[in-house]
Amino acid sequence: HVEGQQIARWFLQVDTQPEVGVEVYDQGAKILHNFFCQELENYNTNEMEPLGRKIIECCLDDGNLNDYEQLIRI
Repeated sequence: HVEGQQIARWFLQVDTQPEVGVEVYDQGAKILHNFFCQELENYNTNEMEPLGRKIIECCLDDGNLNDYEQLIRI
């Protein structure tokens, strides 16, 4: 639900939309990942908290969910 309105599942799962498809979704994900890597480099400094640096480095190293879970124990 968004602001009390039910949103169709396919609307939230962009890769399943016929106008997008998996190939275009993956291309968009790569563009977004490259953008984040470029922006995160600005914060990857010695002044950053150690955990923050590890999280940034995980992203820059193409970390997966398991890698992030190892950094942040909930």
